[in-house]
Amino acid sequence: MTGQRILIVAGEASSDAHGAGLVRALEGLGLKASFYGIGGPALERAGMRMLGRSEDLAVVGIIEALRVIPQALRLLWRMKRELEQNPPDLFLPIDAPEFNLRLARAAQRNGVPILYFIAPQLWAWRPGRVRILRECVRELLVLFPFEEHWFRERGVPTTHIGHPLVDTSRHHGYPADLRERLGAKGSSPLGLLLPGSRRVEVRRHLPILAEAAAMIQRREPSIRWVLRQADTLEESCYRPHAERAGIQLRSEPLFDLAAVADVAVAVSGTASFETALMGTPTVVVYRVNPLTWWLARRIVRVPWISMANLVSARPILPELLQNDCSPGRIADEVEALLRNAQRRDQMRHDLLKMRAEFGSSGAYERAAARVMAHLRPGESCAQGATAAAAGEGEGR
Repeated sequence: MTGQRILIVAGEASSDAHGAGLVRALEGLGLKASFYGIGGPALERAGMRMLGRSEDLAVVGIIEALRVIPQALRLLWRMKRELEQNPPDLFLPIDAPEFNLRLARAAQRNGVPILYFIAPQLWAWRPGRVRILRECVRELLVLFPFEEHWFRERGVPTTHIGHPLVDTSRHHGYPADLRERLGAKGSSPLGLLLPGSRRVEVRRHLPILAEAAAMIQRREPSIRWVLRQADTLEESCYRPHAERAGIQLRSEPLFDLAAVADVAVAVSGTASFETALMGTPTVVVYRVNPLTWWLARRIVRVPWISMANLVSARPILPELLQNDCSPGRIADEVEALLRNAQRRDQMRHDLLKMRAEFGSSGAYERAAARVMAHLRPGESCAQGATAAAAGEGEGR
């Protein structure tokens, strides 16, 4: 199969990584296609021709989004023109609903089939937008088990493919001697700080996390703290706070650090989900602009924000949000975990049980098979989605 053109739009770092994983899986199936669109360094390394950068769209919060509107509108106009003047064989949006749902309408008008990879979190807020998926999208590929039922119930052809991070965590070993290299000797506790992968997240959270770590260390001098530097940001974003609080700045893979940590403090998002998948007792934190928080409380429809709690439908991980995200509250939660081994063991058990809900490994391969199905003329994609869902279910 040659000569296919696939337009990809990935709106932030994790979408960029998942897009690159899918491209590699497609190449593994023998697809000789031209990939182009909006992405980041991972998709660029995977060979995608860049029409725009993910960082021009990546933002968290309603008020925070205002600053990216000009460049986002320019990119939206450019992508709409691309769909009209040079329609691809397939449009593959990855999450980023504020941008991609608008493009979905344009793709539909120009007869471009749409396979949406990674569901926008419409179950959390503004669920009315599901009608765009129902009207425009041939198939929606979702990462979380509960999403398949939610979208199918609302008329969207949906397939649960599993989660690539779950696949990685299942095959991840315990890094030999890493604890010792990090300075945690014997039974000394090791703490992991994950303030985010976006510059604005680090600016907002790192001072709070560093102060909390310093408070805990004054009470528990044997603890060693590690701060992981995100691949997308420079060392200078972290170094001043790390040095003032006596925290080690490290760049090892997050799964390695999570595997050896006794406790983690992580912003809600991919980082806290990765620690959860490794069974690491985690305190989830998040802060946004106060006006964003005020608006979010009125429109968000879920009781928790961390994915581990949402998948489990119960609060396994403590969440400290907005005003509760303070050095004192974080220190209290972490110390309570460190003092209670039984609670930590129960949390690990619950997290690994949650991980088992995702079914068998092979998320990118299942996603690639669905892409191939949509590129083959004459195959009923709806039937294919049903068959893929049934096959994936057999592995659960």
